[in-house]
Amino acid sequence: MMGAADCEKFDLAGYVDGELDAHADQAVESHVAVCSACRGELNAQKQFLRLLETGLRGPDKDLELPHDFTKKIVTTAENHVVGLRPWKERFNAVFIISSLLLFSLFILGAEGMELFGAAGSLLQKIAAIGAFATQMAYSFLIGVVVLVRSFVRILAPTGEIMAMFGVVGAAGMLFLAVRLIPFRKILRPLF
Repeated sequence: MMGAADCEKFDLAGYVDGELDAHADQAVESHVAVCSACRGELNAQKQFLRLLETGLRGPDKDLELPHDFTKKIVTTAENHVVGLRPWKERFNAVFIISSLLLFSLFILGAEGMELFGAAGSLLQKIAAIGAFATQMAYSFLIGVVVLVRSFVRILAPTGEIMAMFGVVGAAGMLFLAVRLIPFRKILRPLF
């Protein structure tokens, strides 16, 4: 008895379509003679093709395709093409790239350390700029919170309605400040 792995090596669709050479045809025929699962699959494929052929070549039926049929098929095929590569193939690609990187480091020797030392220095500078920008944004927001709290305390004795008006006004000021202050122009000299 043959296992599923043995059956997978036979191309039944290629056999039905007549795409195999004589040796492969003979191998499929001898396998189908002993394997009932493959024989059933082969018969199902042949029956499907017969039904498809009779359905498409009916004498009274004329198949009409829309004028933009090819365009729709191509667009649909391009939009739905995802995951064509199995994860094993991606893993192999990452492994090969990593191996080539390590090999190039081995070939470069001492010069490789200098090269990656410069890259590390660049990454440190980029991280420092990012930390500075984050700290600046944090300080700005803390300042806005202090201003809002001050406005609320000023307006609180006059009543709850005025306090809410102050909070809404402070939030509006914060929104306008964020919209009007050109952070990109401030941060541009840093980059």
